Amino acid sequence: MPAPSAFGPSSCALGPHATGTQSAKHLCNANFSSATIYYPTGDGLPPLMPSVVIVGGWGCGEHAMAAWGPFYASHGIVAMTIGTPKPWHDSPAARCRALLDASVALQSEHEREGSAVQGRLAVERRAVQGYSLGGGGAQMAGLSDQTLKCVIALCPNEGELSPTAERLSFPTEQRASSVPVLIICGEKDSWDANPKTQAWPQYHQTTATKLIVEVTGGDHYVANGPSGGNQHGLEAGAGVDMFCNFMSSFACQLCCPPAHWCVPFSGGTLDGPSGHAADHAPRGAIGGTALAWLRLFLLGHESVRSQLVIRPDIASGFECSGVEAPQAMHR
Repeated sequence: MPAPSAFGPSSCALGPHATGTQSAKHLCNANFSSATIYYPTGDGLPPLMPSVVIVGGWGCGEHAMAAWGPFYASHGIVAMTIGTPKPWHDSPAARCRALLDASVALQSEHEREGSAVQGRLAVERRAVQGYSLGGGGAQMAGLSDQTLKCVIALCPNEGELSPTAERLSFPTEQRASSVPVLIICGEKDSWDANPKTQAWPQYHQTTATKLIVEVTGGDHYVANGPSGGNQHGLEAGAGVDMFCNFMSSFACQLCCPPAHWCVPFSGGTLDGPSGHAADHAPRGAIGGTALAWLRLFLLGHESVRSQLVIRPDIASGFECSGVEAPQAMHR
């Protein structure tokens, strides 16, 4: 098994720890409607572990991001995936609220009798991750809560169809965020989150420590899992309800003001995971980069800085600021 810090084709291999899952429905509130905790088990774990909460994109159910959970847990990071009550009609701001509420709620498991992570959470070491609209929401969370240690935004979308107040926007320099942001996007994402109009402008407006990786040939689904992702996997098992939701909500958001958006059908989400962790995955640097980001800012592993500043072979675009090791920054 490659070292956890390795980069390259095999960088998204599972880590040394076995993993378990626990339903966290009891933590849900009005802003997130389902949740699953992925946690490491066995020997060799630190007394307290950091955590990351993960949310999907427009129309996504909780399990769309499920490939990330066991990957992070196998490397010693507690992960919780969440679903939202209105996946077809919410906004980056709604995803932001869901992520922040869920992250705080997860920490209560440290004290809860019978929790699989009772007494095992480093409650001050928290991160959030989001995909598409969730990626916009994750960045909003970093702007809203300066106690977060870092943010990961996958193929992020600012929510251009959402009301102005619900979109991702960046504050003035005086109110700039200090929460580090990693953005992973696809070169060929031409509709949902074109990197030229979404990821790259967001990166340039971020004043915190930041890194962006644009994956060569990648589409909107390229970062749905640590080894990459695909549209077929996301839509697996989706039926007529899902396609009715897609068509009705898209038409409604194009034609109607937000106050008159329709209520979607009760069923049908994009809920299929893809891109599970695998050794020697061609796009394994997606998971490797995300893991290294969490290792640096959640676990304090300074050694990964020198790896994060190296452009992955799969990148058509790459840039970073503030990631370099301190000694390199003063040369």
